[in-house]
Amino acid sequence: MNKNIYGILIVLGFFVSISLQTKAQFLDDEFCGNKEVLNLYIRKKPWKGANSFLYNYLKEINYSNKIDSVRYRVPLKFWIYQSNDASIGIADSTLKRLMNELNYYQRQNKTGFRYYISAVERINKTKRLKLGYFLEAPWQTIIHKDKGCINVYLTKTIKKRVLGDKYIVRGTFNTLTNAVIIQYNTSSTGLSHEIGHYFGLLHPHRNYNKGKAKQESVSRTRTFKRLFKKGLICEKNGDGLADTPAEPKLSHLVDNDCNFIGNSLKDRWGDNYQSQTNNIMSYPTHYRCRKIFTEGQKAVMLYSASQNKFSSSWTTAIAQNNVYKFDRYEPDDSFESAGEIKANEIQSHTFHKLFKDENNNIFYDMEDWLYFTIENAKEKTVNISIITKDTLKTPLKIQILDENRNIIQNTKFKDKLMLHFNINTNNKSTYFILIENKNIPVNQAYSYQVSLRLK
Repeated sequence: MNKNIYGILIVLGFFVSISLQTKAQFLDDEFCGNKEVLNLYIRKKPWKGANSFLYNYLKEINYSNKIDSVRYRVPLKFWIYQSNDASIGIADSTLKRLMNELNYYQRQNKTGFRYYISAVERINKTKRLKLGYFLEAPWQTIIHKDKGCINVYLTKTIKKRVLGDKYIVRGTFNTLTNAVIIQYNTSSTGLSHEIGHYFGLLHPHRNYNKGKAKQESVSRTRTFKRLFKKGLICEKNGDGLADTPAEPKLSHLVDNDCNFIGNSLKDRWGDNYQSQTNNIMSYPTHYRCRKIFTEGQKAVMLYSASQNKFSSSWTTAIAQNNVYKFDRYEPDDSFESAGEIKANEIQSHTFHKLFKDENNNIFYDMEDWLYFTIENAKEKTVNISIITKDTLKTPLKIQILDENRNIIQNTKFKDKLMLHFNINTNNKSTYFILIENKNIPVNQAYSYQVSLRLK
């Protein structure tokens, strides 16, 4: 038998084996299909049964929840499955929304992480718009994969069949291939949730329907009474974190105002649940309720990142990594993903180096797109100011375009630019600003400020 075919059969057989072992684990997992049964690695984690490790680690790295200090800039590569003719897929604007939402929750929670797109690859195969959960999706994460980044796979539907029943999974993290797989219509916290798994976080409701040996107790002081188990139950069972309250699966236990309505439910020790509904790793009825990571969760992610084999490429502690510095408005390198700039607003942008691809080709962020809208007015004077913070050896190029991409203004500049022009319109109109830098030197990032005034 051909060695390649033999290897493929072994891998497929492995996934089938895992599928059969874990069927019962997935019956109620409507949102995230993360394989809880495969999270045995938590037993080896230094915070298992000793959460003090996490808080000591935060002290060691001088973490403060009052300062939004970026410690890791992590690249994502998106693999987008779309129809053969590309009529079904997602636009750059959708990727921008996903990235904006992802980084919004990082800033709000001061996690120390920022994410940016290193590459986007579109796969035109209609049959991949529906990925089978147990075999097809994992196999795709094996044959399509880049190094040095988090691989994120986007498809229309992730389907799961268990004991003859069909389920739809909005997203999942594959613990075997370290891949994030999500549907087009994932919630605003969906990507944050799955990347949380990538960096070691578990569901707070993990093993909520198990016995005392595995279920997390409501009490934060309850200890094991078993011969071979000692210590706090909340630091070993569930997600192993004491600062995430014990909770059942919240899928049908949260009202429209994000209040927990399962207070009458009890844990195995007879204590009533007093769960929160705002944790990003939870499953509340309404995903808009999810907003926070706890201090313990942030410590897990930061420690896991420090142990990642690509940590030295992501950490901001190494000066050479600053060539990957990106601004908060990314992605904005296409007409579709242009970011809005409003009147009297000042924005700071960067041109930066991107990660190498699998053939060691280096790519750069060479274009920034912005747009502004003029409300009903017969005439407006538009003033655009751009000031670079770094010395440029070659000029930048700027274009002003209308909604049909017709060029209104076209010029070049090095250090400063004050651009003035008039726009006549009787209707609400949108215009685009394209700033290009085609000559970024290796190992250097450029930054600039842009402002807009309308008179």
